[in-house]
Amino acid sequence: MTTKRWRIFNICLITLLFLLLTLSHYHELLAGIPVIADVSITSFFGLSRYAVERFIYILLIIYAGWSLGIKFGIAGWMASAIAMLPRSLFISTNPLDATAESIAALTISGLSIAIIQLHRGWYQQKQKLRGIKVALRTSQESYEELFTNASDAIWVHDIDGKIVIANKACEKVTGYSPDELIGKSVSEIMPPDALGIARDIKTKLLKGQSIDQRYDQRSIKKDGSEATIELFTRLIRVDGKPVAFQNIARDVTEERRLRDNLRLQIHKTLMAQEEERKRIARELHDDVAQSILLLSRRLDILISGGTHKPLKTEVNKLEDIQAIANEAYKSLQRYARDLRPSILDQMGLVAALNWLAEELGKELGIKSTVKADKLPPLPSETELAMFRIAQEALNNVRRHAQASEIDIKVKSDSNSVKMTITDNGKGFSTPRLTGDLAREGKLGVLGMEERARLIGGNIQIKSEPGKGTIVIAKAPIQT
Repeated sequence: MTTKRWRIFNICLITLLFLLLTLSHYHELLAGIPVIADVSITSFFGLSRYAVERFIYILLIIYAGWSLGIKFGIAGWMASAIAMLPRSLFISTNPLDATAESIAALTISGLSIAIIQLHRGWYQQKQKLRGIKVALRTSQESYEELFTNASDAIWVHDIDGKIVIANKACEKVTGYSPDELIGKSVSEIMPPDALGIARDIKTKLLKGQSIDQRYDQRSIKKDGSEATIELFTRLIRVDGKPVAFQNIARDVTEERRLRDNLRLQIHKTLMAQEEERKRIARELHDDVAQSILLLSRRLDILISGGTHKPLKTEVNKLEDIQAIANEAYKSLQRYARDLRPSILDQMGLVAALNWLAEELGKELGIKSTVKADKLPPLPSETELAMFRIAQEALNNVRRHAQASEIDIKVKSDSNSVKMTITDNGKGFSTPRLTGDLAREGKLGVLGMEERARLIGGNIQIKSEPGKGTIVIAKAPIQT
């Protein structure tokens, strides 16, 4: 029998029994009605006291509450009260006793309903707790499996740095098995100069600062070799109190070695490129340009003629050739300066930036200003990198920005030098990552970023459509 059918059956059964019991309870009033007057449940048991009927009311209320729920139990309790109290008060020959018995029956049935409700609540809570325990056990098993079999090394150490748990992947990173790591201090697996980074991270986390990115750290393996690990650390709190630190790490020694080798190769390539530019600029200026200048002077001699002055038509032709030679000379000088301006080597970064701004103003009529602090002596590589970044930024202003004003500012403090190039051009929508600009072919960012990175600096690009562009290059001042 389905639950729904069983419920309907119980409702019908309880209703029928309640009606029969009530008819039995008032059989004196129904004496004139055939059949009904003969109804007396207590007579089935050979009893005649109305207390037995009240006892049966109690049983019906309890059964209704148990089988159909608390609402049906309360409904049965109220119906029983309506059925019992009028007889006790108005029909019984001993109203006081009858009323006391009815109230006692109602009290007992009410307490029974309350007990049933408590039992149901306790049972439901027990089932809920059982479900929570199963879920927690499943979650714990899943976490333990993930923790144990994670590809990244994971360990937890307490506030004092003592490792309390570690997974299998820790052995690849440190050379120690998880059992060997437990009980060790993190100071035993890190070189002394790397502990300063660990202390800084610990201080920041305890102060409530978040460490959202991984950071590089060095570790000492079991065999004594040193490794570079990429580490992520978070603070574990219990009841709001810091108790431990969780660390997720992976060995990036080989990756960092390849990256450093790549940067070294890029640095060598850029330096070789600069040397080649310098050589070509020198040859253009000292060789080709001088030859063209000599040609122009000889043409000038031919035009002047002396005692053998050429004809007018020949003079015109010679003057045309001389004009072409002069234009070629000016172009070669410009190419030589663009390749490697001697002003950078002779007078420094600020003078070279002023020269760039003046050339742009002469070429396009753009109003350009350069404001600079008095800079400390900068390494030649830093000056060259900042100049090339500015040159690339201004070339892009020339090609794309449609700007009428450019402002170049150079500021320095005891630790760094910062160059800001601002234009009032048409601007553009910057992607979320600067590297995306390089993929889109904008601003020559790849070369600018690489030059900044090679001197330990960085590049920021800010722009909005219609609001111009700001290029910020920052580099440390090396002593």
